Order: sequence, then structure tokens, then C-alpha cells
Amino acid sequence: MLATSFVILSAFFAAQIEALPSGAPVSSCSTMMPFHIPFLFVQQGVAPFSITLSSQTASPQSPITVTLKANSGGPAFKGYLIQARSGKNIQAVGTFTADGQSNTGKTINCPGGIKNAVTHTSRTDKTSETFLWTPPANFKGQVVMMATVVVRYNQIYKGVQSSLITRKKKG
Repeated sequence: MLATSFVILSAFFAAQIEALPSGAPVSSCSTMMPFHIPFLFVQQGVAPFSITLSSQTASPQSPITVTLKANSGGPAFKGYLIQARSGKNIQAVGTFTADGQSNTGKTINCPGGIKNAVTHTSRTDKTSETFLWTPPANFKGQVVMMATVVVRYNQIYKGVQSSLITRKKKG
């Protein structure tokens, strides 16, 4: 009985981790994990993905392009959630634009903001997704782009990070 229950629960949880076709739910915003369930499927070590930036400085008048991509020879990915975060703060900052960029993603409204995260809109294999990010008007200090990337139900990479982004100096 216990073994049967374990198999049924394992199958249920595995199905829940598969990249949702409509993207990450708002409930994933704070943890950046599928369904807030602490799975053992988070991969350790260096992720085969990177987040590149068009610039390491940004301002509300000078947004930057953010690209999540599979590294050369790395696997394609089915799902993702990307946010800009400051320090240990779990609240996403700034706004993303998905329209007109090279992506199949969409913006979502995580708590405390509007369009402050981006996620996938289909489970098709992807090797690159590009968005525009605009910092908030009161942007000071530094932020980093954070991503969770789903390759398949048992292969999730959490904590994929960009280099630091600082406020662009006037002038």
C-alpha cells in the first residue's frame, strides 16, 4: 500500500513539474519553483544556460535587452521564469516587455509589481528567449536577472543569474 501511494504521488508530482503550457503561475514568483514544491529535481553545478545583457547599466530612459539562452551544446528548454532581483529581496523589480522581441514568452504580474517577470507560453523546445527590461524610476544599487529553467520534469535549473546591473549615470 505504501509503495503504491508513493508511485502515485511521484507520478502526480512529476506531471506537475512539466513546464505548464501557459507559463509559470504567479504562485511561483517568490520561490521561482514550480508549484512551491521542494523537488529533488533541481540540478546542482553549473547550468547549461546563461543570461546575457545588452548593457550592465540601465535607467528608465535606457532599458536593456535580456536574453536567456542554452549554452553551446546544451539542451533546449521548455519553460522558464525570469525576474530582476535586488540583493536577498524576493520581490521582482522593474518591468519586462515581451512584445516585438525574439521570444515566445509573456509577462506576468508578480506580487508588488506589474509585468515584473517573464515566462514561457508553450512547452515547445527553445534555445533562446529575448526581452526588454526597464528598471523602476527609483532604481538605485544593483540588480541581477534570476531564472529558473525547466528542461523536462526531472531536470530543473534554479538560480541561473546574469551579471550585475547598475543604474546608468546621467550625462
